[in-house]
Amino acid sequence: MDASAAVGRLLEAGGDGRLEEVAARWGVRLLTLFGSGARDPARARDVDVAVLGAPPPGPGAAGPSPDLLGLVGDLVDLTGFDGVDVLDLAAASPTARHRALTGARLLVEAEPGLFARRQMAAALEFYETAWMRAADLRRMSA
Repeated sequence: MDASAAVGRLLEAGGDGRLEEVAARWGVRLLTLFGSGARDPARARDVDVAVLGAPPPGPGAAGPSPDLLGLVGDLVDLTGFDGVDVLDLAAASPTARHRALTGARLLVEAEPGLFARRQMAAALEFYETAWMRAADLRRMSA
């Protein structure tokens, strides 16, 4: 099994409801396909998915992370491919979040508009923190 076929199986599972069952089992509210699998599946070497778990219990609190090991196991079983990489959006850096949501393919969305809201928040955070990344690069090159 190659990554391209695995992406096809993942998209098929997203279309027929099996992926929603997997996501619900492991506490995932949002699941996207990103990277080369989303841009050009024929050239992909792995399958990159991003996930978001349950909402935080209150303002300022961090929401629980989904069970990533269980999720990866189910995604490997579903796709027949062991090159599935999972990014937890809640624990990711602004750059990783931006890359995982911008240009991504939506696979599971527990509530309408969640994907769009997360995309906008990731883009805003990425651009608002650009000055910090630039300062870090200047400091490292000095």
